[in-house]
Amino acid sequence: MLTMKVLIADEISEKGVEVLRNAGHEVDVKTKQKEDELVSIIGGYDAMVVRSATKVTRKIIEASNLKVIGRAGVGVDNIDLEAATEKGILVMNAPSGNVISTAEHTIALVFALARNIPMADRSLKDGKWDRKRYTGAQLSGKTLGIIGLGKVGAEVAKRAIGLGMMVISFDPMISPELAVKQHVRLVDLDVLLKESDIVTIHTPMTPRTKDLIGKNELAKMKKSAFLVNTARGGIVKEEELEEALSEGVIAGAALDVYSKEPPEDMPLIKLDNCISTPHLGASTREAQEEVGAEIAEQLDLYLSKGIAKNAVNLPAKLDPALASYMELSAKLGSMLVQLAKKNVRKVEVKCSGEIAEKDTKILVASVMAGMLQSLEPRDVNLINALPLAKDRGINVVSSSSDEAPRFKSLVEVTVSSNGSGCYVAGTEIPEKGVRIVSVNGRSVEFEPEGNFLFIEHHDKPGVIGSVGSLLGDSNINIAHMDVARDMPRGNAVMILNIDEPAPPEVIGKLKKLENLRDATQIILR
Repeated sequence: MLTMKVLIADEISEKGVEVLRNAGHEVDVKTKQKEDELVSIIGGYDAMVVRSATKVTRKIIEASNLKVIGRAGVGVDNIDLEAATEKGILVMNAPSGNVISTAEHTIALVFALARNIPMADRSLKDGKWDRKRYTGAQLSGKTLGIIGLGKVGAEVAKRAIGLGMMVISFDPMISPELAVKQHVRLVDLDVLLKESDIVTIHTPMTPRTKDLIGKNELAKMKKSAFLVNTARGGIVKEEELEEALSEGVIAGAALDVYSKEPPEDMPLIKLDNCISTPHLGASTREAQEEVGAEIAEQLDLYLSKGIAKNAVNLPAKLDPALASYMELSAKLGSMLVQLAKKNVRKVEVKCSGEIAEKDTKILVASVMAGMLQSLEPRDVNLINALPLAKDRGINVVSSSSDEAPRFKSLVEVTVSSNGSGCYVAGTEIPEKGVRIVSVNGRSVEFEPEGNFLFIEHHDKPGVIGSVGSLLGDSNINIAHMDVARDMPRGNAVMILNIDEPAPPEVIGKLKKLENLRDATQIILR
């Protein structure tokens, strides 16, 4: 095996350094290097390991001969992924090392809320002995609602079940079969909020989860309920949570993450019924050791055998003929998961026409990446999308055909979820670019970019006018409209491209209009 040179640019555990050295690699530990210093030395290394302190800029990447960059941790905001991909450098992270620590911190916050531990501690330190005031709640027999049943959410569920709690979860990308194996009941978000005694959040920050929990959602919770967020700041509307806690809408909250870190002048964290910690989810000695060892093992696996694990980019020259169809496929996946609303069990991808002659595996991966990026951290990519889908119990099936009716090439995607299905198809049209050309069997044509309202309705006079009037009254501008129907006076679909996302209350008003069957907002970026 060739000896590779590895630069450790941020402090990692000694265990991680030993893994690389024991594998025969030459390892240099040079931390706290400035950009110009790294530029001057990086050309001599095959691999680089960083945490969050070192910023791996385009300037550093272009000066390097790196094969791989390893991030000891989850977030890769400090690495210029675009520059790394252009240079052909694989970037990988270590997402599993802090899972247990984050799950345990969540459970610790649940206990702290249920038994008033911080408040009782402060009271006793002040010389008081107020047992009655700090009477708590028993967890056994209570219902825990988990938003996001990924790795951390699943570990929280295990521990809650061990405490005798009933566990329900909202996660559109977990199959019912997998949830059953985890002894978790899948429900929609409204049901979770209404039934749970404690709600914990373990979903990444995405356009769909930003401001997921606000005053409307908090109002659906029990007055005795608690809310815990150890995922990402910005998922909960902090000002509206402060108002809900102050007015007794819910009993308490515990936060480990904030929209701005560290939080500045935030009245929320000063409330007696809000427990706050400074983003400690992954801050254990064991977690720090694990992420160091994990990234070191992954680096060695890639350097010695070429096996990429937990890659967050795809440093490969792709067939130019597939580039536009990769973008289209990702949009099809993103649109479908937003349309389906329910838990996806099966995804079928069919590539027809000229593109069927190419290696279309990349298009299948693109569909799943687009689908999962709405729900997973932003580093879902073409390399890890299919393994992530498998982890979630989603069956992915692909097929191809030499002929594509009406078009030179066509990508069709069907999603099955709990007895129902959704279908979309797209193509590239000369001089127009990529277009979605069919939704649930109805012919349409629109560019998959921007904010959309997908409205199912009865084809009757006045429906389009009533929708337009409501949006106009709500100061929402329509940029483009496409209408398709089964038959005159039958079922129809209206697809509206709007300039900005519609607030939830507008969607609610749309659903109440006469002759409207459903209204769904879809955001495609």
